[in-house]
Amino acid sequence: MSTYSFNPSELSQSVTNWAVAQRIVGSFAPHAQVAPGMKIIVDPGHLFAGTTLTEVDTQVVGPFARPASGFRIDRVVIDRLSGEASVVAGSPNSVTPPNIPDGALPVARVFVQDTASAITDADIVDERALSDLKQVTSGNVVCRANLNGVEQPIPRQVWTKVNLAAASLDIGGAFHAATNSFRPSVAGLYEIYAQTNMIVQPNGSLAVAIQKNGVMTSTSNVSAPSPYSLAAVCMDVVELNGTSDYVQMAAHQNNPSTTNLLSMSYGTFMIAKRIG
Repeated sequence: MSTYSFNPSELSQSVTNWAVAQRIVGSFAPHAQVAPGMKIIVDPGHLFAGTTLTEVDTQVVGPFARPASGFRIDRVVIDRLSGEASVVAGSPNSVTPPNIPDGALPVARVFVQDTASAITDADIVDERALSDLKQVTSGNVVCRANLNGVEQPIPRQVWTKVNLAAASLDIGGAFHAATNSFRPSVAGLYEIYAQTNMIVQPNGSLAVAIQKNGVMTSTSNVSAPSPYSLAAVCMDVVELNGTSDYVQMAAHQNNPSTTNLLSMSYGTFMIAKRIG
């Protein structure tokens, strides 16, 4: 998506005003495809965070899965920093839409029936709210994220991002479920603690790492001569700029085959806390 530099000699004031109004009002507008199918369109939009302006192109979202019977209300949301659109599935035959994930902004509700062959504009309810009045205090940012009860397969000898899917504690709203990351809007130094747990096979090993902007900052490795449940722990202090910087967690294992990270809340999790 591109912006336009207005030249008063080319366009009248009323025309330029209307173009600016369209840019503001039309940002991330949801609607059916020209030839309706089980996907929808989210128009171009823009987001501003701190000093960063992000322009996002048109996105095709879906497909929306038909429920086995009855209906379902899904939600389309965008990541509040990247603008990437995704679908949050609702519960079958419930009139209550799914919750808006942390780190996301609402775009639309989509009504999906078991007999649907396409999503039309009549099935889409626009609920765009592209600003958040919640204020973050400069000294109060704490997050504790986990796998949300789902074991994650980790391929052998491949560093793999840990799918932190939920936050049991998120003071300051810095957890982003869509990207499995901690991305605070307050600049400063943050203490990061990462722990993961796995049942390793004989002479197997498990490692955990903290990554800033996709680059490893610290790591820790454990191993055992016989089958055992191991916990790998890593700690670091990371400086984040409060806009584009983010922290993720990665895991690595050296077993004969793919092995799952244990999903208990005390087994695999990451804690981030602002310390200065």
